[in-house]
Amino acid sequence: MVLDYCSKCRMAFMILVLFAVTVGGAGAADVKIGYINSQKILLSCKEWTDVQTQLDKEVAEWDKKAEGMKQELQQLVQELNSQNLMLSEAKRKEKQDILDKKDAEYQQYVTGIYGAGGEGEKRMQELSKPIKEKILSIITRIAEDEEYDFILDEIGMGIIFAKPTFDLTDRILEDLNKETE
Repeated sequence: MVLDYCSKCRMAFMILVLFAVTVGGAGAADVKIGYINSQKILLSCKEWTDVQTQLDKEVAEWDKKAEGMKQELQQLVQELNSQNLMLSEAKRKEKQDILDKKDAEYQQYVTGIYGAGGEGEKRMQELSKPIKEKILSIITRIAEDEEYDFILDEIGMGIIFAKPTFDLTDRILEDLNKETE
């Protein structure tokens, strides 16, 4: 699972949970907390291995295309350097413009595949979503059946499950709205 959490938000929430459990009074003794290791779960899951294999194949294709584009760029640079003295100013500018255009295409391709929010990231999310949903469903079922109040992720240090009764969002918003009136 290793869900994407804001590290500051995660730490603040963990402190609030621990505070509520330790200082919360008589009701705190009844709080039931469990934890998971999402990395271990994923690495032990055959479906996850299949996702990794599929993604590795797609990455290999992307790498192959990027390498071809890079080699073409290198060839254009070599041609320009070797012919530089023999070319007219207009022809040199024309070849430089072609080189610049190819370089921009290469950079755009690499960023579009491997950059933040790129095709690689989107594809990983798409392929892993059904597995993560299945795992979350199992966690939720266990939490509800065995009456856990919170289930934490040892790796992500985030909350995977929490009983809605512990959600203070509406109370905070209500007080906040009162203060702004």
